[in-house]
Amino acid sequence: MDLSVALAVGALAVSIAILAVVLSRRAPAPDTSAAPAYELLRSTIAELSASNATAMGELRTEMQRTLGATEQQVMTQTGATQRSLHDLSRQLGVMTEQSARVSELAKDIGSLQDLLRAPKPRGGFGELMLERLLQDCLPVSAYEIQYTYRDGSRVDAVVHCANRLVPIDAKFPNESYTQIAAATDEADRSRRRRAFFQQVRRHIDAVGRYVSPQDSTIDFAFMYLPSEAIYYEVMTREGIDEADLGTYCQERHVIPASPNTLLAYLQVVALGIRGLAMQERTRELQQSIAQVRREFERFVGLHDQLGTHLDHAMKKFDETERALARASGAIEGLAQVPIAAGGEQAVLPLGDED
Repeated sequence: MDLSVALAVGALAVSIAILAVVLSRRAPAPDTSAAPAYELLRSTIAELSASNATAMGELRTEMQRTLGATEQQVMTQTGATQRSLHDLSRQLGVMTEQSARVSELAKDIGSLQDLLRAPKPRGGFGELMLERLLQDCLPVSAYEIQYTYRDGSRVDAVVHCANRLVPIDAKFPNESYTQIAAATDEADRSRRRRAFFQQVRRHIDAVGRYVSPQDSTIDFAFMYLPSEAIYYEVMTREGIDEADLGTYCQERHVIPASPNTLLAYLQVVALGIRGLAMQERTRELQQSIAQVRREFERFVGLHDQLGTHLDHAMKKFDETERALARASGAIEGLAQVPIAAGGEQAVLPLGDED
């Protein structure tokens, strides 16, 4: 039974009981004529009291059941809350450990940054990152680290593209870029940026010297920039003399490449290498097909020559067969020729005749 319905029934029963008490107090002494009505009222009140008692019992049972279910839910929710708090405490402990590790890693990164302030270790680190990129993108036979030109100059890496070389430089001078962030005011920042662009121009000139046709290089060289921020600064900002560095790189046959764009460039180079390999394989296949064609034409010539010989042999065979027939006819003719008259042998007498 619903709780609201039970409460309504209980309230109705209480109201009827109160009404019965009031009527019993105000009613006059019953007479014999009102006895049946009085008895009917008493029986009705008794039935209502019994129904009220039954409803109150059901209400008590329902409330006990509801309280038990509520208590069970509260206990279940309490257990789930305790488990959640335990998991949260464990996760907080893990996060505390991770925070400690991050702090240690930050210290290590700071130490590494101090170590890479010198140009030589920083250049070696850039070359190492470049070598890792080449290992991830190209087969070992497709590139070479620290390639030496004929004049003795050395480039950080080259990629073999058929019979040509793709030079890649990784020694970008990024210390002047880091000094821009340490500027104290806008004038100082502009001065540091001009110095940065001037140094980048000198480095572009140095990378452009790696384009060497006598060493079988292609018509451009890659300039590896170690940071996306530096790449953005070089490619989007204007340098000194109102000329952007992108145009300056094109004039020097230099292609700037960040860690992300270099990967894309190297993938294109890898596709080009595979295309050239397929082209070489196609050329070899065409040469093999031409060789097979020449062999087939030679076989056709031999077959025609053999046919000619067989034709001559057949003709000779026919001639010899006709000659044999003529010889056979002649022999047969000789065998049928009669012996000439007088050709018989005379019988000699063996004794005297009488």
